[in-house]
Amino acid sequence: MNDEGRQVRLNCYNFFASLNIRRADLGLPQFDVPPAEPSFNKNPVDELAASFDGGLFTLKLRVPSPPAQYTLVYGAAPTRSGVRSVQHFHFLGLLPPAKDGWSDIAQLYVSRFGAPKPNWAVWIRTCQHIDGYIDFPIVLRFRLPATAA
Repeated sequence: MNDEGRQVRLNCYNFFASLNIRRADLGLPQFDVPPAEPSFNKNPVDELAASFDGGLFTLKLRVPSPPAQYTLVYGAAPTRSGVRSVQHFHFLGLLPPAKDGWSDIAQLYVSRFGAPKPNWAVWIRTCQHIDGYIDFPIVLRFRLPATAA
């Protein structure tokens, strides 16, 4: 399955290379023998929340259950609130550990795109990663309030 969730047929060499490339992108050691295909549980990320708390931008993902081996976080540049889909997501990093069921990703987002303007939308995509395999991505959108408090 590719990043958009479409089935793609690969020969053995390309399949094995794709697993190792995904691992190399995360700085993980390479496999000599391809691992068995894992079984993914439902992606544990299920809500995106953003705000301007005391003038400081906050961006959090709700993670009520433990994630897989790794959860990859991708983000799109802030968009006007009327935009209903985006195509270009950039890798922001691995999902930080959750505290009280929420994982703070504001620093990952701001370091790539800067803080968004009030009344703009933030788009985040997450997918689980186990031994080079990735599951179907989840895309979340949050429209920021019209005024920064």
